[in-house]
Amino acid sequence: MVYSHRTTNYEEFIALMKTLEESKQKTFVIFTGTPNESGESWCSDCVVADPVIKKQIEQNEEHLKDTNIVYAQVGKREEWKNNNDNPFRVDKKIRLQFLPTLLKWGTLHKLQVEECLKPDLLNMIFKDAEDDS
Repeated sequence: MVYSHRTTNYEEFIALMKTLEESKQKTFVIFTGTPNESGESWCSDCVVADPVIKKQIEQNEEHLKDTNIVYAQVGKREEWKNNNDNPFRVDKKIRLQFLPTLLKWGTLHKLQVEECLKPDLLNMIFKDAEDDS
């Protein structure tokens, strides 16, 4: 079973990740822009990548048994763009540079921007999750 989580800010994210680290379960984090009034992320690349990522999660559910998927919002556009002080950018464990980013927590494995649109790359990172068990 895949366990889905959402965080709306850095503090929520850090608290959730502490709990998930204690669980010793595999965790993937999808970093995205905070939704605007219409409910969509201000990040157009995130909007395009979201259905592709979700479809690959669904198709790889057998490889993602007991895995956490965290949808982490990094802030509004003005909190992210040209803001090198955004906590997701400066956190030494994350060092986020681009949106969207899919990160296999606790590893260096990640997909960024257009890589998140490639089902073969998504499959590779999700299937690799099995090898870490």
